[in-house]
Amino acid sequence: MKRRIVVEHGEVKRIALLMNCTSETVSRALAYKKDTRLAKAIRKMALLRGGSEVGDEPVNNGNHESGLVKTV
Repeated sequence: MKRRIVVEHGEVKRIALLMNCTSETVSRALAYKKDTRLAKAIRKMALLRGGSEVGDEPVNNGNHESGLVKTV
C-alpha cells in the first residue's frame, strides 16, 4: 500500500479552507504526490487534526531466496 495520510470525512475541505488552497492540492499533499512547502504544511496540519499515516510498505525487489546463504 502506498504511503498517505487518511483524514475524516469532510476534513480535506476544511484543511483547504484553512490553508487557502484547493481540495485537489490537499488530496495530492496527503497522497505524497507533492513535496512543496505548502504540501508539508498541509500534511502537518492533517496529522495535528487527527489524521493518521498509513502505508509505506517496503518494495519487494528481490526474490525470497536472496537472503539465504548458499552451501556447497
